[in-house]
Amino acid sequence: MTDGKHTTKAFTQEYAQLQKMIKTGTVTILDLSPRSGLSDSVAFAPLQTLILKQLSIVQAEQLSACRRFSAIHLCAFWNTHVQSHQRLLDAPPFDLLARARSDYTRNDTMGDCLRELTQHKTSVSCSKEDFDDLVATAFLMEAYPPGMHGFSPTLVFAALYERLCLGIWNERFQSHIAGVSFRFVHQFGQLSAVRTSAAIRKETLHRLYRRWGGLRSTTTCVVCLCRPPEHMLPCKHAMCDTCVVIFGYPSSLGEYHFEVAQCPICEERSNVTVRQLPPTKHPVILSLDGGGVRGLIQLGLLRALERRIGVPIASLPDLCTGTSVGTYEYWPIGYYRSQTNGTGYIGALSAIDIILNQSSVTQCFNAFPDLARKIFRRSSNSPVPRCIQCLASAFNLTTEGVYDSHGLSQIFKAVVGPSRRIFDVATASPAGCRVAIVASRTSDRKACVLANYRGTSPRTTNTAYQFLAPHDDREDPFLWEAYFQTQTLPGLGLLQDGGVRANNPLAIALRESGIIWPMAKRHDLLLSVGTGFSTCIPRDPTGFLARIREGALPRLFRAMMSSPSMDGKQGFLEALNYLPPSSTPDIFRLDQAIDGTLPALDDTCSLERMSNMDFAVPAELVRSILASAMFFFELDDSPVQGNASFYCRGSVLCSRPNPSEILQRLLVEFPGSRFWSGQDHDLGSIDPVDICQLCGYFRKRVAFRVTSLEERVSIEIANDTFREKIGGFPKSAQEFLDEQKAYAQFGRADHQDLNWPPRRSCYCYRGSKRLVHFLEPPAGQKRRRL
Repeated sequence: MTDGKHTTKAFTQEYAQLQKMIKTGTVTILDLSPRSGLSDSVAFAPLQTLILKQLSIVQAEQLSACRRFSAIHLCAFWNTHVQSHQRLLDAPPFDLLARARSDYTRNDTMGDCLRELTQHKTSVSCSKEDFDDLVATAFLMEAYPPGMHGFSPTLVFAALYERLCLGIWNERFQSHIAGVSFRFVHQFGQLSAVRTSAAIRKETLHRLYRRWGGLRSTTTCVVCLCRPPEHMLPCKHAMCDTCVVIFGYPSSLGEYHFEVAQCPICEERSNVTVRQLPPTKHPVILSLDGGGVRGLIQLGLLRALERRIGVPIASLPDLCTGTSVGTYEYWPIGYYRSQTNGTGYIGALSAIDIILNQSSVTQCFNAFPDLARKIFRRSSNSPVPRCIQCLASAFNLTTEGVYDSHGLSQIFKAVVGPSRRIFDVATASPAGCRVAIVASRTSDRKACVLANYRGTSPRTTNTAYQFLAPHDDREDPFLWEAYFQTQTLPGLGLLQDGGVRANNPLAIALRESGIIWPMAKRHDLLLSVGTGFSTCIPRDPTGFLARIREGALPRLFRAMMSSPSMDGKQGFLEALNYLPPSSTPDIFRLDQAIDGTLPALDDTCSLERMSNMDFAVPAELVRSILASAMFFFELDDSPVQGNASFYCRGSVLCSRPNPSEILQRLLVEFPGSRFWSGQDHDLGSIDPVDICQLCGYFRKRVAFRVTSLEERVSIEIANDTFREKIGGFPKSAQEFLDEQKAYAQFGRADHQDLNWPPRRSCYCYRGSKRLVHFLEPPAGQKRRRL
């Protein structure tokens, strides 16, 4: 657009130089000087026509190349890498796809999942097209969550999945790569605002699952083919945590509780509620020692703790590990039904009922003595004197242990049922607490872990223990097989009581916590519960008795019967060596002092004396549980920068059901307490007014200032005497933004809404279309495209 011929000539010369510099591109010269006498609308009409024509051409090219970005996506590109290029013409190519997926963490177990599906194909009669569709729709759901830009499917498959398939499929399956790519491109064309990638995946699963023998696996989440499964539905289909969020919906039980009303594979009703760890919170870990009949002491301590905190112990931990009798205390055993009254129970509800069946510890404590007398008894048919039996059991020569293995198996089979397995349908509501059994292998004495979960992160082979993940029902042991008795389990070898290898499984619990929640760098609370310790100081004999005691056979006997691995307190102290000093205030050891010598593992005569002990828990532990295990914080908006600080608004939320009961107990243990920031700023009172009277939803709005987004702060519950931080702290505002995915402009792996700031409301109005309720902040504007 020029005013004269001289200007046009000068611009032509500049254009020639520009062409040499950029080598590509088109510059159009439009001379409007002959139209200078016309009105503006008429004079510039050719320019309008040219611009509209060029825009239509560019838009058509962008649509065909899948490069028509929204304003939000263009802003995200510009705010990260593009603006850092000093000279755009000389800069290296900018990978838009890599930037869009920079917030997505590809799970390293995806290759194992695809490999297992390939092996499963050889055992079922399915067509090549079905296999290609099953894999392609899984890739589609992973590549295109809501909010992701619609990149070219050919480019996406080549960049993200082609190399993965080449590394897994041998020459026999190489032909599937082209088929999967074709189906991937085809299914991409079916995407719309209504028909999401998750909906397409669900349709494919339901159409093909019968042809694939039900599509069931205990090591692969068949729903996404990206991660191991964590939860099993009543139809025996298993899902990972991410798929629970994608195909479930928020529950009214509490924050980050999700209900799966229908299986996404077979569409059978499930009505399973899963509790997940909030992204801004750290896990609560419970570790239980072994100890034979002294497990009654452990139950007594847990009973005292349950009474103090006012909520069931079952709702406390996110991960629970147990050895021997500690294992026995956290698996569902059901009830002994009365033989005379089919509707009643006869006082044999065991402590195994605590976690997964949500039972009271008091009932378990009362039932334990009768059950222990049936388990911890020696065979009356053996003519060998007791002193010889003790020595023989240490070397495993004539017996399998210090209790009746056959009687134990019969009791457990009658109680839990002969068909319930380790990784099985959850019986608790809500489900979500990870439970791990620690056993040991007789061949090399290595500790082995059997669990009701699989873990997100890949596992290494050079660890001090082995995680046993059965691939099918033949390798997935029954509950009654995996407890105290020595058992040969198919595919796992000969296993025995884990107490002989790791009587305190705390170190294993710490390692497993990092595998289950790799993004949680630490824990909010770690509680190790023992089975009693003696206050007596042993006296070493002198003279002739001392020489006998230090002989080879007595030392060997003590090494077998009093191994350091059997010492729960020693195992606790050794585990602390692997934790930073900053974590020690969040670690507690709960144990009971016993006058005199400790009762033997099978000393059922001491049960009455132990049941009459006075059990107490420290007030510091109770306050720490009520603060760090029950409450956490999330930002409600992006921090606002002021003159010398950032203003942060957020909410303190409750992570467990029944916040009203928790708040009442908190006010009992913390009289006159309030929320405070780490800088001693009052954030408001702890008041039941913050709980909805209809649905019980708790939310405390707080605000504070930080000098920078990287400054680490804490929110505490404090009164004039005590202070305890809530879960997830200390942490910086930037960490909260990252964990809440405040700037996930290209979607989230769990397919959740991209609303930021988050819109919070109580459970009364979630999902309601008729009731009008104020949501804060208001809904965002519709996306505009350039």
